[in-house]
Amino acid sequence: MAAPKKHPIPKAKRFSAGTLTAETALALVKKHARGKFAKSSTARAAKRFIEERAAGDRADSDLLHFVGRLTLEEVTLGRRPRIGLLIVEGDLVVKGRYEDSLDPESVVIVTGSLRARDVITRGFLEVHGDLVASQSILFLDNDACGEVFGDVRAPFVYTNQHAVKVHGDVKARLVTGDDKHIRSAGKHVFIEETDRRVRELLSPKLLKVFADEVFEDEEGEEVDPEDPWIDAIDTEKLTAFIRRGGSALAQKSPVRRKKK
Repeated sequence: MAAPKKHPIPKAKRFSAGTLTAETALALVKKHARGKFAKSSTARAAKRFIEERAAGDRADSDLLHFVGRLTLEEVTLGRRPRIGLLIVEGDLVVKGRYEDSLDPESVVIVTGSLRARDVITRGFLEVHGDLVASQSILFLDNDACGEVFGDVRAPFVYTNQHAVKVHGDVKARLVTGDDKHIRSAGKHVFIEETDRRVRELLSPKLLKVFADEVFEDEEGEEVDPEDPWIDAIDTEKLTAFIRRGGSALAQKSPVRRKKK
């Protein structure tokens, strides 16, 4: 017989274990869900999940509450054991990839900062501190939204029909995708996918993944692969590349010191 799978957050209070009740979870959402973006979608989604789970629906998804700094190797909320609601009172630090879920829907509230190698968010995400990735942050799909009360910082930030409000600044080497869905208090430089600078900034390995589809002219005709033109980024291929740990951006050329 195979050993039972270890829970990814063993010290968290869980509805499935009876250490967290629906009433307590609702009180936690009322206390910690500060977002006002999109008429408090995060709070509404969290309450909806708690009520459904208490009624016996979505039995394959759990709700969890953790107090303190939470450090994990990886977070993938759509993978079993699934997490429908996660509330972290403190910082959430993920050594690898953080990825929440839209199908099934997930809600994450972090009262501190969230740091990871890569962030892929399709669900409801509310971060009271900074959202920081050492490689990439992808905001994907339009059925949920995000709100960050601090800064968003990563070398590569990509948005695709996912509304996110940033109360601080967006700091990145490249922000691309669709600019209208990311709103920040501070100004950030957004570069359209079709701008030749995007191809120049992306890593050769990622460009090789895209090569069959994205290098087209406005009429849909194939062009010379050396011509720096990107018609559109294939979101699914980009996501798969990031999941494998790939770096979306080319490495910066080393700075040569001038001889004295």
